[in-house]
Amino acid sequence: MNTKELRTFARSRIFSTFEERAAKGGFDRGLWREMAESGVVGMALDKRYGGGGAGMGEFVECVSLLAGEGLDLGLTLSLIDHVVLCAYPLQVFGSKWLKERYLPPLCKGDCIGAAAVSEDDGGGDPKRMRSSAARAGDGYTLSGVKGPVTNAPVADLFLVVAATDPGAGKDGLSAFLVERAAGVRVEELGLGFLPTSPHGRVILDGVRVSADHLLGEEGWGHEKISRSLFIWERSALIPVVVSYLERWHHLVVSSLDPEGISPDLRTLLARRKVELTAYRALGSRLLELTFGEAENGRERLELLLFFGKTLPEWVESMRAAVEEARVPLDETLRAMDRDLRLLEVGGSLLDWQFQKLLF
Repeated sequence: MNTKELRTFARSRIFSTFEERAAKGGFDRGLWREMAESGVVGMALDKRYGGGGAGMGEFVECVSLLAGEGLDLGLTLSLIDHVVLCAYPLQVFGSKWLKERYLPPLCKGDCIGAAAVSEDDGGGDPKRMRSSAARAGDGYTLSGVKGPVTNAPVADLFLVVAATDPGAGKDGLSAFLVERAAGVRVEELGLGFLPTSPHGRVILDGVRVSADHLLGEEGWGHEKISRSLFIWERSALIPVVVSYLERWHHLVVSSLDPEGISPDLRTLLARRKVELTAYRALGSRLLELTFGEAENGRERLELLLFFGKTLPEWVESMRAAVEEARVPLDETLRAMDRDLRLLEVGGSLLDWQFQKLLF
């Protein structure tokens, strides 16, 4: 699907159906399969397993276009997490057998992926992770509670991080691919925003998995896998959010009476627009540092820290301007503003995690 076709798809199939999907509970498997048939879902994955082989940069560019034209931040978050937190790490860390078994249905849209890493009382802090994976014969028995997990209520496959050696701290964590089967229970969580991205708590009650469902090796759960997931997701999501903010800014400005804009407000809106242009360039640099051939770990983490602080501040500045100017907000603008709460949730925890990675 070329850019023109993708833009048309976003407007005709995503934007036009957003209110109906949100009212019905949000997630539409039919629409998900349409995205898979268009090639977007498997775009970043290896052709050998049914993917497009295009790489993560092109995938994020397409998802950014979907966000900017479809105006559905929830759906794009679900898509990012399906690929970046489940399918892509499977491709990077998984055995040949695991890839052959799970990547084709993940690419086709027949299987929806999720990552069950964080826990209610400890986030992603490895020192506070309570979920366990005890050796049992030729496999493991997984127990614990994970959440909140994006896509959990609709997911067919979970990437789960749990302790195989609780006494070893972060070095005792391992990652597994766990199918939605006996012993896996999901409690849906209502966030109050992102209605088209289902979230839930995953309860693992003595779930048996065979040893061949271990992702990589024992002990890889934190340093190699969880840490990568954290960086990959944020690096991919930031350009998508910037595209969404560009559209939000455009719609806000379009709602204003040109004759009634004060010089100060005009200047502020112009500054916010220029900042978004800079953020787009920095987001491209971040993608290159994360998924491309450029290697500078510190610059990448500094950019992540920068965006973690700056994007919420940008949104608050725009909200203040909208309130001061008494911009008439239609349902689209109200829904977009609501979903931007994504940038506020867990802000202090994210800052702490970034600082840990930097220093």
